[in-house]
Amino acid sequence: MAAVALEADKPFADYVVDSWDVKQGLPQISVLAMTQDADGYLWFGTQAGLARFDGVRFHRYNPRDTLGVNSNIQALLADDRRRLWIGTALGLLVLENGRFRRVLPVDRSGAPTLAFPVPALAMDGGRVLVAGADGVYTPESGRLRRLHALPEPALSLLPRPDGLWAGGAGRIYRIRPGVTEAFPLTAAQGEPVTALAWHHGSLWAATNRGLYRQQEGTWLRAGNGSAPTIEAMASDRDDNLWISTSQYLERLRDGHPVERIQGRPGTVAIRSIYEDHDGNLWLGSQTEGVARAWNGYTRRVDQSHGLTNPLLWAISGAPDGSVWLGTADGVEVWRGGRVQQVVAGMRLPHPEAYSLLVEPDQVWIGTRAGVALLRNGRLDTPAALEPLRNLQINGIVRDRGGRVWFASSSGLFALGRGQRLVRYGPSEGLADARIRIVHETRDGRLLVGSTRGLYEWRNGRILPLGRQTGLDDEIAVTALLELANGYWVVGSSNGDSLHVFDGKRWHAFGSGRGLPINIPFHLAEDAGSLWVAGMQGVYRLPLEQLERALRSPVLQLDPQLVINSGFDRPGGQQDKCCNGAGNGRGLLREGQLWLPTRNGALLVRLAAVEAGTPRPVRIESVAAQGRAYAPGKGALRLPMDARDLRFDFTVPAFQPTQLPRLRYRLSGLDQRWRDLENPSLRSASYVNLPPGRYRFEVADFSRADALASGARVDVTVPPHLHETLIFRVLAGLLGLALLWLGYLGLRHRYARQRMVLEQLVQERTRDLQAANARLKEISFTDPLTGLHNRRYLAQQIPVDLSFYQRDAAYREGRDALVIALLDVDHFKVINDTWGHAAGDRVLEQLGQLLGELKRSGDYVARWGGEEFLLVLRPLPRGSMANIGERLRSRIAAHRFDLGNGAEHRLTVSIGLVECPLFRDHPDLLGWEQLVTLADRAMYAVKNSGRNGWMAYRPLPQARLPEDPSAYRDNPRQLLDSGLLELFGAPCGASGHSPPAADATPPSSGSPAEG
Repeated sequence: MAAVALEADKPFADYVVDSWDVKQGLPQISVLAMTQDADGYLWFGTQAGLARFDGVRFHRYNPRDTLGVNSNIQALLADDRRRLWIGTALGLLVLENGRFRRVLPVDRSGAPTLAFPVPALAMDGGRVLVAGADGVYTPESGRLRRLHALPEPALSLLPRPDGLWAGGAGRIYRIRPGVTEAFPLTAAQGEPVTALAWHHGSLWAATNRGLYRQQEGTWLRAGNGSAPTIEAMASDRDDNLWISTSQYLERLRDGHPVERIQGRPGTVAIRSIYEDHDGNLWLGSQTEGVARAWNGYTRRVDQSHGLTNPLLWAISGAPDGSVWLGTADGVEVWRGGRVQQVVAGMRLPHPEAYSLLVEPDQVWIGTRAGVALLRNGRLDTPAALEPLRNLQINGIVRDRGGRVWFASSSGLFALGRGQRLVRYGPSEGLADARIRIVHETRDGRLLVGSTRGLYEWRNGRILPLGRQTGLDDEIAVTALLELANGYWVVGSSNGDSLHVFDGKRWHAFGSGRGLPINIPFHLAEDAGSLWVAGMQGVYRLPLEQLERALRSPVLQLDPQLVINSGFDRPGGQQDKCCNGAGNGRGLLREGQLWLPTRNGALLVRLAAVEAGTPRPVRIESVAAQGRAYAPGKGALRLPMDARDLRFDFTVPAFQPTQLPRLRYRLSGLDQRWRDLENPSLRSASYVNLPPGRYRFEVADFSRADALASGARVDVTVPPHLHETLIFRVLAGLLGLALLWLGYLGLRHRYARQRMVLEQLVQERTRDLQAANARLKEISFTDPLTGLHNRRYLAQQIPVDLSFYQRDAAYREGRDALVIALLDVDHFKVINDTWGHAAGDRVLEQLGQLLGELKRSGDYVARWGGEEFLLVLRPLPRGSMANIGERLRSRIAAHRFDLGNGAEHRLTVSIGLVECPLFRDHPDLLGWEQLVTLADRAMYAVKNSGRNGWMAYRPLPQARLPEDPSAYRDNPRQLLDSGLLELFGAPCGASGHSPPAADATPPSSGSPAEG
């Protein structure tokens, strides 16, 4: 969209001026000529070369490598065929298709002659006009042909519908077909006419003796004073005439001077003036490079408008249209374009007016130490407000009910119609008494923002908001706004900067969702956008974009930076903003946002026309091996060893509020778009690329049609011979052939070796199996008695129990495994009397005797010391009495040889138990716990005099609970609960307790009968 020129009614001091010099890349500080080409690039001609500018980077044309551009460049012109014409002190050059060439004049015969200085260039009806030594020329077929002869050199050109005007020395010529008229400048006789311009319906001429205006066929000198030398002159599209002298820059409007600018940045020693396609004014200086002046979004109300103190804290609009300003030294008011002080700071409770509430007949003034009331020009501190003394007042609001609310540093206060002041603090529900802001919604709800949470005042109570709907209790509220659609927006100084309530839930937005880092001090809604003003500046967020982000938790926001006071990203107008958190930190009035700053009031024009013509991105070159390759129509094939590439690209953009956001990718290598690490760098580098075909793409993602306006170039990185597919296939086949031959040779060799190894392995396997069997036998056998040991039982009993579960009698509880643990009585006497060798002989013989007594399938194991354990395969329940007695009697009747010719009789104490103990709960106790019961029964025999047996069994009336988990693997609990009885024949008793009622006689071949 084309933009208007600089606003004529806006002072130059309110324009935004940016400047560049040699530090940013200009070839030299004297910029004498400027133009803009069809692609949007700006060109600057200096005394030491030519430069092209894209808004970020200068591309300099080195005089050592470029024909003629080291001469003084006096004029520049870009035509519609993408040619750049360069007028120098030594002649005319043209830059076409990346190459420079001279364009020399020709004589009548068509032969080239000596070049002449070219001070001016112009376009007329698609034809390039060149100011020459003896008239006006035009380039044709690579040479300059004279179109119009003049008696002197042409120094300036201005094509007009009424003819071509050319400035000479003290004369101006109008050239029309077949007619050339001369208009002398009598007052400037002999002075060169360096510039011509059309302004306010008249022709204006710039000379070394001042400015002249044509009126009714005569020339009148403009101005009444001295006649300064005019260094440059240009008219813009909004009919401003800009002229520069060696002392100042001046603007004329409607033919009359309206502003003279002296000493401001960018306006010193101006030698060239140019208006670009977007309405920006470019000023080329003799000593300071080039500057751009543009409208920007802002104006300031400061000391030049009568403001006494520039540090503002609060802004409030009055019903009469005036704007009240709370400053660091009292209260002032804006009326009729001027500021006037109303209350000096020394008259207030504290000099700083920190908050304001302006009503038709009175003004409430909140300071850092209480409140004052201005009524009918009289300042008062009502007694009812005495509790607010020494408190900072962050906001003042009157609700629909007539109450006045004060947001203070120590609670929320309400002043009712009865002039009674009520305080709300922590005891009323506030987690933190530091209140920053009060806001009444359209439906009458009173919202209270504190440094720790958002609250609502409701019927005398302070209630926290958002706890059940996603708002952080610790949010530090700095700003509040109710949107037209009913949504609430809260600004915060901790965590995410914006929180939005859509009527159901709160949604947080911060830098992770695309917002710039900022602490919001003021929120405003205007023309479908949310305006956020804060410590780092001002940005605009379209509400339609915010609505989409509320529905999609992954959608990134893309706000437009308007005022940049230190944002974490580039863009926007560089300016200072804003102050304070609370009520009155901004005012939206007549399309302008008033904001308090340290340098007066900043007025942001919300409906400013977006200047800037979006232009396509362009890839300029692909650099490899120290050489730059220009992209063509087809794929760019690079040299053999080109593996490190740099892609240089650019896009002309000169509007700070619409900086391009360039991203790039290399298809074939990158899967995603990459951001530039530094926006001022317009290049991407890749190192050690593998051979292949690639497509480099770059696009401006600040535009909705990013890919449509992007640029792309296909490149081919050729492979070396060893990287080609044919080479790899042949190398692979050769390798396979070698491998096959090697395989056949090894196969024969390995076949012979395999036979030898198989025989050796078989022999070693047999030896190993025998050794493993011996080791297993040793590990499971007691070395003294040759019986099994505990290790064997731990491995074997679980296997046997699993096997017995398949037997119906055992599974149904009719049969049971019997565990008998016996211990030799008074065995120590044998060792002490006859020695340990005799004791060992006794244990060996006892092991042999027990082995003779067991059946096939029974186990006898040495349990430890003089203890032996018998595990008897399933028998009918009730067999323990017979087994115990027969074991006792057989051992007692045996004579044991002590090895010294003497014999000895001995007795044993036996403890028995059946497995499982309870028929209905076979897994209640493991076999280890059953051995524990047998051990307790054995010790009961010991304690009763030895030479006997005893056993545990459930009482006939014993019943386990439905959940026997308390007894699982816990024999002690069973004993303590009285569910088991101990019975048997202790101390050699011949009789024994009768078997249980369901016991059956032992089967034949049992140890009792052996």
